[in-house]
Amino acid sequence: MNLNRTPFAPVAVAFGVGIAISSLATQAVFLVGWLITGVGCIALLAGSRTGAASVALLLGVVATGGLRGGEAPLPPDHVRNLGLPRTLRIEGRLAGEPRRWAPDRARLLVDTERVEDAPGSGLIQVTAYGILPSLTQGQRVAAPLRLHPATGFRNPGTYDYAANLAREGIYVVATTRAESVAPLDDPPPPWSTRVKRESVAAMGRALPPASAALLAGLLLGDRTDLPRDIDDAFRRAGVYHVLAVSGFNVGILAASVWALCRLLRVPYRLSALTAIVVVIAFALVVGPEPSVLRAVVMAVLVLVASLLDRDASVTNSLALAALVILAARPGDLFDPGFQLSFAATLGIVVAPLPRGVIVGAVAVSAAAQLAVLPIALTHFNQLSTIGVVANLGVVPLAGVATIVGLVAVGLSFVSEAIAAVAFDAVWPVLLSLRGVVLLAARVPGAVVHLPAPGWLAVACYAAGLASLLVWHKRRGKPRRVFLPLGIALVVLAVGCAAWPLVRPADGRLRLTVLDVGQGDAIVVEMPDGRAVLVDAGSGGPMRLDAGERVVAPFLWNRGILRLAGIAITHDDSDHAGGAAAIRRLFAIDEEWTTAVPMAPHRFGRAAIVPLPSSAALGGRRNDAALVLRIDMGLASFLLASDIGGSRERELLAAGARLDSTVLKVAHHGSRSSTGVEFLRAVNPRLAAISVGARNSYGHPDAGVLGRLAAGGAQIYRTDRDGALIFETDGGTLTVTRWAARQVDRFCLDPEAIC
Repeated sequence: MNLNRTPFAPVAVAFGVGIAISSLATQAVFLVGWLITGVGCIALLAGSRTGAASVALLLGVVATGGLRGGEAPLPPDHVRNLGLPRTLRIEGRLAGEPRRWAPDRARLLVDTERVEDAPGSGLIQVTAYGILPSLTQGQRVAAPLRLHPATGFRNPGTYDYAANLAREGIYVVATTRAESVAPLDDPPPPWSTRVKRESVAAMGRALPPASAALLAGLLLGDRTDLPRDIDDAFRRAGVYHVLAVSGFNVGILAASVWALCRLLRVPYRLSALTAIVVVIAFALVVGPEPSVLRAVVMAVLVLVASLLDRDASVTNSLALAALVILAARPGDLFDPGFQLSFAATLGIVVAPLPRGVIVGAVAVSAAAQLAVLPIALTHFNQLSTIGVVANLGVVPLAGVATIVGLVAVGLSFVSEAIAAVAFDAVWPVLLSLRGVVLLAARVPGAVVHLPAPGWLAVACYAAGLASLLVWHKRRGKPRRVFLPLGIALVVLAVGCAAWPLVRPADGRLRLTVLDVGQGDAIVVEMPDGRAVLVDAGSGGPMRLDAGERVVAPFLWNRGILRLAGIAITHDDSDHAGGAAAIRRLFAIDEEWTTAVPMAPHRFGRAAIVPLPSSAALGGRRNDAALVLRIDMGLASFLLASDIGGSRERELLAAGARLDSTVLKVAHHGSRSSTGVEFLRAVNPRLAAISVGARNSYGHPDAGVLGRLAAGGAQIYRTDRDGALIFETDGGTLTVTRWAARQVDRFCLDPEAIC
């Protein structure tokens, strides 16, 4: 890379590094660093030491990134400071278009102006249940909102929803009834909103629902109405990028406008200016996603260079685009869309591409896939094995559909009759595109799920690819060292990334009560290396699928691709809802339910045993649930599912062995469970309650908490502590509260020194 042609590249990298490390020091430290490097840079320039001055300048840019990426203190009137949770009347302005994600559920982003009768501030993400009145971006609304601090499921190796909201400046979420949302004014929608609405409506009138939704995704990145099976097929085929507006769409649009202008004999510079205006307008219509901003900034820079008769450097334009976006929205550095967009573009730009249509297309796809591989694994645990080949068919079809679709949408603003001809022309292309994607998605092993690579694996991988690139581009003897170095670094990266899959068992029992909200999902990693899942969290229609979103990523990142068994204690959706996703994504040796009797199993030094159940309690599903006991050395765990007082009395009468070190409290701490006699028989040292932070049932019950405390049990709760990780070698037991990263240690042998 010639830095004379890409001066913004090191500046963009330095600024990004500063944002990445902004959480490691206070703003004062970065400010002092900025002042020192600024003075040092001036002094070095005065001494004609330009090389050292350049280094000082870049360090100053790092400090600037640290200052920009730091979290600013919230103003005193911010809604986060109101002692949440509370229900308050909020007045504010809609910061975006309402987003419908189910027929009777919508999401609003409200920029607060007043709280009750006092001034207020802060963005609130509101979930409205019911049918909303007609609303638009910029409109003032009022509603009674149940306000909560923004939180998410807190588990190792899973998506941090609260952190993502914080990067968008959202620290408070709320719920309300849709009919209680009252418009306070009636402004016309912004022109960009009207264009998008009318475009989507035109597609819906002219095409069948699935094809209209697909075209909306291709042209506008709007996947709201895209059927789940089509969405999943694009993901499995490794071609989901065509449904995210990016350089592909912007490039087609800019080239089409340019070609049309030149065909109409519009002057050269006016053609470029027209393309700039159209591209910027397009960005305003589709929204400020990172991939859109990156593509638009790069397109505008290239077109401006043509206006000035300059030769634009694509790499320099890419670096400047990153710098502009991060300066305005530093949190985008951690956004998967930002990372994927810039990595794929950089991979295509710097990779050596052979000539030839077919070979070149394969090389472009491979370069993009190699560049985004660690990002896709980090955020999605996905490795596409078919994507490079699938893109050969998908990209041309998507390109044709985009061009014809844009023409059809444009014509719909003039004449729907004429537009219908273009929509009729694009329909078979959309059907062909769906066919190719579905075919690719059905290839066995089209997507492989693997652990997210650690920082060392990512660093070695990037350094290895860079070394191989240097080897390819350099000439002479010095280049020879880069080939073995690059290969060695890539092999080291693969080894580091694969370690969770091949590491030997450590002989410890590890039981993790995952934070899945109001539900149960418990992963038991046995001392011999095998794993058992007890319940899979919530799932089903209109509910978040905890099996897919929480349990599966946790298992993958622990290096678990196969389960020795899955026990579904009973059929309630908060325990069994996520099981379908687990069955689809993992190989499972055995499955145990209330209908499939479970025999005792031994896994090395650990044993898992079902406690007896009587058919006489068949009236209530909860009381018929599987109750499991796990033993290893002096440590024991009793997993009580959702059983109530009747089943507890049955277990006592049957003389079941109940005494345990750890009790997974029944039914999320419901008052109908964990009776006095049962608790006396279990006599737990520790108690774990899996419960949702904002549940409407009043769980855990104050009486249950009181009985546990009176019995001497130390209480852990997923709503406060996040995931609860219990590890034991049979003699000692450690408990990790994941939210606080706090570890408690217990000695189980009273005569031993731990």
